[in-house]
Amino acid sequence: MAGLEFDADLHKEKKRRFKVALVYPPFDDKRDRSAYYVVPPLGLLYLASYLEHEGFCVEIHDQIYELKTGILKEGPHLYQAAAERIVAGRPDVVCFSTQCTTSPGSVSIAKRVKALCPGIPIVLGGHDVSFIAEDYLHSFAEIDYVLAGEAEETLPELIHCILGGADSSRINGAFSRKADGSVVAPHGEATRVKVLDHLLPPAYHLVPDLRSYFALSRRPTILVDSGRGCAFACEFCQTTLLNGTKIRYRTVSSLVDELKVYKQRHGDFEAYFVHDLFTARRGFVEDLCDALIEADLGIRWQCRCRIDQVDRKLLARMARAGCRMLLYGIESGSHETLSRMNKRAKVSDPQDIVGLVKQTVDAGIFPSLSMVVGTPEESLADLDATMALAYRFQQLGSVNAFIQLMSPLPGTALAKRLMGRFTYQGQGIPTAFSQGIEFDNGKRLEEDEALISSHPHIFQSFQTVVPDHGDFDLCVDVSTTYCKLLEIYRRTFGRLRELRGSSYLAMFSEWRQFSLKAKQACVLGGLKDFEIWDLFELYVRHECGSALSSDPALSEFFHFEHLLREVTESPPVHARKTSGPATGRLALADGAKLYRADCAIEGFPDSGNALIVATPDRLHLLELTEDQADAIALALDQDGYKKLSDRAKDVIAKLTRPLVESGILVPEADSRFCAARELVA
Repeated sequence: MAGLEFDADLHKEKKRRFKVALVYPPFDDKRDRSAYYVVPPLGLLYLASYLEHEGFCVEIHDQIYELKTGILKEGPHLYQAAAERIVAGRPDVVCFSTQCTTSPGSVSIAKRVKALCPGIPIVLGGHDVSFIAEDYLHSFAEIDYVLAGEAEETLPELIHCILGGADSSRINGAFSRKADGSVVAPHGEATRVKVLDHLLPPAYHLVPDLRSYFALSRRPTILVDSGRGCAFACEFCQTTLLNGTKIRYRTVSSLVDELKVYKQRHGDFEAYFVHDLFTARRGFVEDLCDALIEADLGIRWQCRCRIDQVDRKLLARMARAGCRMLLYGIESGSHETLSRMNKRAKVSDPQDIVGLVKQTVDAGIFPSLSMVVGTPEESLADLDATMALAYRFQQLGSVNAFIQLMSPLPGTALAKRLMGRFTYQGQGIPTAFSQGIEFDNGKRLEEDEALISSHPHIFQSFQTVVPDHGDFDLCVDVSTTYCKLLEIYRRTFGRLRELRGSSYLAMFSEWRQFSLKAKQACVLGGLKDFEIWDLFELYVRHECGSALSSDPALSEFFHFEHLLREVTESPPVHARKTSGPATGRLALADGAKLYRADCAIEGFPDSGNALIVATPDRLHLLELTEDQADAIALALDQDGYKKLSDRAKDVIAKLTRPLVESGILVPEADSRFCAARELVA
């Protein structure tokens, strides 16, 4: 608090009664069919701890949680209800954390808070506002302050200034507005926390019990701040600008101690280490893995990595220590595109990239693979290279490959270099950072649209660019449908491409043109998964009939993948309690099918027999021996099962018991599952 002058006793008395509301605005990205995790906003939990340490009263409004639990309702009155909940706590200042997509909502809620309490100060912080603070203050009279960068140390200083009526320009990173409307910039750049071990513990006592968050998640998850900073300077990314080029790690002991506390308090959960460059320092990762193995906490975890910073040995160590998922920013299959992005990738050859992803899968780690299209200088050859790489990822199985549409982020070199080329083309064009605020029956609220349209220089993440190859609509359709198509019909797509001798782009374009005509549309963006798959099945049957009848492999692939789709669209299988082998005829659960292949299928077990099973996480192919497959087929056969001897039925019961325990096979009389159908292909 050096340099800030107050009447100490009076200020201390006021501080006891001064309440700060920290708000994370509503957000709900429905692109994923169900949320993998719902977690409290970690950044706000840290800020709250620092404010409480200074003696302020703090209230956190996690409006994602409030939306998920029905406290807030989607629709035209969402922002008014959000503002009323904030004001009901009678805060003295309201601070919003904004993240690209949530920026319009923050402004809209702030306007309503001001209408309800005209004199209340409003503060914005977060990624986007940190780089265009003056634009926000010039454009929105409701915003009084913008606090740029990491704010653990500077937010308490700003609140002291607001309480004492002092000049905030001496606070690093704090922008404000004078009475005449002019903006006052700070004397210094935003302050960063130098030693992360000195961070105060997150204020979890200010949000609902974590068990209530766990109940909203597919996997109970806790975010852990393991490090900050990035030594790279990718043209499209804000991380280096926000957190600096110096990588700061917490010590291994502090991380393990934190996990032990969470384990004791909350039981089983997964940890997510939220550092964009988790593997930047190999020694840190190795030491952390060794400590986790020694501690034997039984905690699974995930992280974000650069693919050129891992190898087979490190991945095996991470898996042994509990790593089960990670995110790689692949970006593109084109070396030229990666160079233009200033990715500085040590591994850029597609064959080497695929090899490292395979090593990840082989280690037992499930990778998410992020790619982008629609970059400014992109050629059709660049686009095809990315599509080819995505296809090869899908061939590996047990991956989550996805393609997004490039958009600029405020402050980045990309935004500055090509701002004149980026335009807003409406909410039907989903970019990497524009989804999650569709609160009006799947569309954005009118006021959000009005803000985004009228302030393009502020809400930049909603914008796109027409690439040099000129076909922007093609990029939209690749980003919204290609990976979803390959998720089910990759083998059929690949076989058709081989028969036609075409590129990945050409094969996709042929299906796309058929689909556009069938839908009488200009773009395919906005299609549901089942609509994409319906269109592909229609295309194969109508346009590829001769190939389907003359090529056994194509026919086999198409039939197999149709069953994959049926399983995907069925309720997932859950393990069930059982006291012994099931007796009597069995039925397959809705989320399972038996498949016996007549010819070799890529990625299918060599035995030619498998169960296709959908669990809450993903699809699985469970290899069966010939005897196991025969036993299941007999257990499903109504007439055949009745003719079996008691001894044969006992053998079937023993062979199928593990599948009954896992919930894949159920007694026919079990009313929780559909009646037996013809399931043997």
